[in-house]
Amino acid sequence: MGVHDYQCSVCGPPTTYECGEQTGQECEEEGMGDDHAVLDLFFFAAGDAPTTARDFEQARGRARRTETRPFGYDWGDWEFVPSLNYRDVLMGAGDATGIWRIEPSVDGASDGSPVSLEIPPDERVWVVNYCSRCHPVFVQGAPPDGEPCLEHLRAVAGNLGLDFQRVRGSADKPAFIEAVRAKVALRRPVP
Repeated sequence: MGVHDYQCSVCGPPTTYECGEQTGQECEEEGMGDDHAVLDLFFFAAGDAPTTARDFEQARGRARRTETRPFGYDWGDWEFVPSLNYRDVLMGAGDATGIWRIEPSVDGASDGSPVSLEIPPDERVWVVNYCSRCHPVFVQGAPPDGEPCLEHLRAVAGNLGLDFQRVRGSADKPAFIEAVRAKVALRRPVP
């Protein structure tokens, strides 16, 4: 698997599982990390930007503009594509939610700022980070690629603070996925 040190705003640290539900076996963690991410970027006027991740959901409608951009790692060239600093783009300082602010680049003063994202001095950029497994299902509304593993959904519930006690099998998963989509919609760009 890929790199480990970022948080998906839906599932937390991206983890894959060897799902044993169909065979009656225990589900086991297979790997941790993800080489790709999808970021929703929210560009705010500097004076109108949220100051904490907790304030972000209420402030997102004030964004001047938004962009959704995929990012990843090109193992052939050993670099991130596009060339953004990994720790700043896929994980903010002290990030525990997958929602954080990119600091503007200061020439000669910092080596941890993104190099391919221009941030005007009068703007602040907030990011909602998604792993490559969560974005299609929970943000785009695509059907899951196969039946999602209960352990993955349990991680999603834990990260988002959702009730998971009633999710016991295949019949319960669609309603839970819809509940996650409703929660994630509060972090999406306002139409």
